Amino acid sequence: MLRTDAITNTHKACVNFCTLRGEPITCRELFDAPRRFHHTLVCGRYGLQWGGTGRFVFRKGSLAMSTRFVRSCRWLRPVAFVAGFTLPLAVAAAAEEPAKTTYPQVSEAACPVKVVSISGKAGNEVTAVVRQPPGNGPFPAIVLLHGGLSPYRLETLKQESLTRPNYVRFLAAGLVIMVPTFRSREENPQTRDALDDCLAVVDYAKKLPVVDPRSVAVLGGSGGGSLALELAGEADLCAIVAGEPASVLFTGLMVRGMSDRGPAFQDVMRNPKKYYTPELQKFTQAKIKQIRCPVLIVHGDVHPLKVINQEIIVPELKAANKPVEYVEYPGQPHAFWWGSQDGAVGQKVFDDAVRFLKPTLKTQPVQIDESLITRVPGGRDRAEKAAGQEGSKKSPKRNNKAE
Repeated sequence: MLRTDAITNTHKACVNFCTLRGEPITCRELFDAPRRFHHTLVCGRYGLQWGGTGRFVFRKGSLAMSTRFVRSCRWLRPVAFVAGFTLPLAVAAAAEEPAKTTYPQVSEAACPVKVVSISGKAGNEVTAVVRQPPGNGPFPAIVLLHGGLSPYRLETLKQESLTRPNYVRFLAAGLVIMVPTFRSREENPQTRDALDDCLAVVDYAKKLPVVDPRSVAVLGGSGGGSLALELAGEADLCAIVAGEPASVLFTGLMVRGMSDRGPAFQDVMRNPKKYYTPELQKFTQAKIKQIRCPVLIVHGDVHPLKVINQEIIVPELKAANKPVEYVEYPGQPHAFWWGSQDGAVGQKVFDDAVRFLKPTLKTQPVQIDESLITRVPGGRDRAEKAAGQEGSKKSPKRNNKAE
């Protein structure tokens, strides 16, 4: 029987590689029984995978070795033995290369965190955090909409404006950033409350003395991505960027009383066309008809929202002759667009967004002075992660689907 040391060594090297690169690792029963082929490891964007079928795959390369096949073919045993030494060395050598991706941090002293209270349509107060580049402007601005169906705590908004990589990248690039929260959609996902709050935020941003009102854009993710699509049809914006928009909200497929953990909702996510009735199609097409700015959708190929967005939203936008671009980031988990999980992918999302937004802005952003910026390693930002965990402990329960 073939010894599994070669493949186990490769597995260990993969773990070291991903750990050094700050890649997220998901493991089950790791190394508890090296001779049993039921370990599972999925490691970040590099696609290093040790599967429960006894199969090791480097998805970005060409190696795919079945242990059962190796055991059945004696001539392959030397190959497995060599792979146990050469592949781990190659992976480990790559792991020792210095991480090149960084993101900027800009201190509060350079760009203060300003808390504002905006009058909402229903007489409510909408809370937002504003950070602007040094100077009197005019500057372009971007409104950054969090995911989920519940409001965020003020402390979470503040912390994210300071540490969430792509928030700070926009600030460092020379844009005013607005980070608001909005009323809950937990009880009724189809309420206009959150949308009305966001409209008030956009209006406030345009009236800021340092902002060019012709140069305001929106970036929203998941539940916030659905709101970004809504805003594209109800506000005068230069453009919007939607990260894996929770279009079950935009299309009316998610309704009052539907739990995101229930079987009915899960079936909607898997088979949205099944529930996309002529009435809901008319409802959705009426919204899309009102869209009057370019739309960029950034999407992974993992989260089930890809089904509705690929099968319904993008085709409907194209059928209505709306300017839409869809960029896919293979293997990325939900919320990757904020740049907190994979440094290189976060940088690419930011670069794609800036490339998309710049032609639509009347006032072009000018990067703030480099002396005001501290460059820190990319990847999972521990400060932002800690802030998110702290916020989730103290804030109302959020809808995981729409983060």
